[in-house]
Amino acid sequence: MDTLRDNATRVKRFRELKATLRTNRNRLLLGIDIGKAQDVAQLRVAHTRIVVPQVAIPNTTAGFTAFWRQVQRAHRETGCAEIVCALEPTGTYHQALALFLEAHGVDVVLVSNAVAHLNRRTQDGTWDKSDPKDAANLCDLLEQGKVLFYALPEGPFGELRTLVKLLRQARTERAACKARWRNTLRPALGPAAEPLPTRVHAALPARLQAWEPAPTAPPTRRGGPLGPGRTAACQDLAARVAAAEARIGHLEAVLTEVAAGLPAYQLLQSIPGVGPTVAAILVAEIGDIGWYTKASQLRKLAGLDIVRLQSGQWAGTPRISRNGRPLLRWALYQAALGATRTAAGRAAHAARVAKRAGDRHAGLKAMVEGAATVLRTVWGIWRSGVPYDPTRAPGGGAAVR
Repeated sequence: MDTLRDNATRVKRFRELKATLRTNRNRLLLGIDIGKAQDVAQLRVAHTRIVVPQVAIPNTTAGFTAFWRQVQRAHRETGCAEIVCALEPTGTYHQALALFLEAHGVDVVLVSNAVAHLNRRTQDGTWDKSDPKDAANLCDLLEQGKVLFYALPEGPFGELRTLVKLLRQARTERAACKARWRNTLRPALGPAAEPLPTRVHAALPARLQAWEPAPTAPPTRRGGPLGPGRTAACQDLAARVAAAEARIGHLEAVLTEVAAGLPAYQLLQSIPGVGPTVAAILVAEIGDIGWYTKASQLRKLAGLDIVRLQSGQWAGTPRISRNGRPLLRWALYQAALGATRTAAGRAAHAARVAKRAGDRHAGLKAMVEGAATVLRTVWGIWRSGVPYDPTRAPGGGAAVR
């Protein structure tokens, strides 16, 4: 068994591969539809013929080994120079097989779920879906060159992404608790548009009291005890909030500890608005800056690229695509929001709002533009290895540039 290649080597190989997938006929292509119990694959010679229409791969080491023997046999019979495999990312089920094939020297790439969904209907003009059809669909997209780089889940960037995913789950749990209080428990305790009675407010757990304004009127007899049911509901919600906040604190500490070993982590914190947690999320979501050749690739990754629908004489309003990684976009927005706490950041934000005079969404659009500016700064600083210097920004003091 060969050893796994590092991501830097695999990125170079991916660029060479993507440039020739639509023309090279000397490759054995593997399209594998991932499942929980077993996978289904199709083997074909690129742009030529189907070698094996359908083969089942049990999700076991023995199943992987048997499949590899079949691939080697097809490789010898066809005389192809290379083997390329396309997978559709399905949770983490694909990782074991992807690592197995990579260790045997196969070039593994990914296919976007959205692209696979749209292309599937072009296979035979039907609306149905099956595992063999999905495997054939992946081979077809390989021949079209519509593939994505597969970053190995191991190493510091993989660890960071795992921690970021856990942190996001914990924050989602805390947000769900706030929504339950706001939409379910709080209206049951009194009119939502006015403060709670003093006696009711005092009976709440401390974490729920923090979400409510303190009563301004002196204590009155209005508002009695909560009752056993509502008391238990409030205490349960407060316990869930405490657990979520404890998870968030622990995960943020581990996240910053892991990120501290990466040079880019300290560089990004030199940008106004980028703190320890946001910097760690940026590093985790972007990965290695060497994987990218131009800043526009980062804009697409964050979903901040500008798109517009157009047909004939009609043209829609330009907007951001909102595709890519939402957590990266959120981190950039938080960085732009943090930058407005500085004098230079407030001035830059005010200028962005002023040029949109009359637009009721001017504030939000200005903040999104600030997020895109932060991303350009991240690109420049990370690529150059030089910390942020405010004197080099336009005007000598822009908050993020």
